[in-house]
Amino acid sequence: MPIEETVGALAELVAEGKVRHIGLSEAGPETIRRAHAVHPVTAVQTEYSLWSRDPEAEVLPVCRELGIGFVPYSPLGRGFLAGRFTSPEELEEGDFRRSGPRYTGDNLAANLRLAEKVKVIAAEKDVTPAQLAIAWVLAQGEDLVPIPGTKRRTYLEQNAGAVDVELTKEDLARIDAELPPVAGARYDEAGMRSVDL
Repeated sequence: MPIEETVGALAELVAEGKVRHIGLSEAGPETIRRAHAVHPVTAVQTEYSLWSRDPEAEVLPVCRELGIGFVPYSPLGRGFLAGRFTSPEELEEGDFRRSGPRYTGDNLAANLRLAEKVKVIAAEKDVTPAQLAIAWVLAQGEDLVPIPGTKRRTYLEQNAGAVDVELTKEDLARIDAELPPVAGARYDEAGMRSVDL
């Protein structure tokens, strides 16, 4: 279905007062432009974190150019950057991360080093790794509203504390310089075909 038709149908619902705003998820830059040409897009939701930085190349600049808010999901790397687990065996059966490219084999070993570096920097700032990861996302611009997921109130309260974490330009430069690059794709091959469309 062409994005113009989808957004056109949503625009009719906006006109009828049934929908207030239109948002897109995992859209590529050209799709965002085409959608926005039909009706103003309010927000684009895409995975973005210390280890999912692909949106920086094209999606974030297009959103900023068009005045579209950006909603980073999984700012905690699906819990990995927060130290919630270190092995896929710690996850429930059926959890897609058990076989995800970033959580298995050599990629897992490389990404454990990345998570450990987040932990070290967080400890030096006397915050949790989750708070550091969310604070980093928040530091990328006032037009970003991250949506970390959690199942526990304790983590919700900890995550909310990220707004009080101050990262200086030096902190941000250090994070960029010292964090090793992520190893592995976000999803398997089939999953990657469903993003950045």
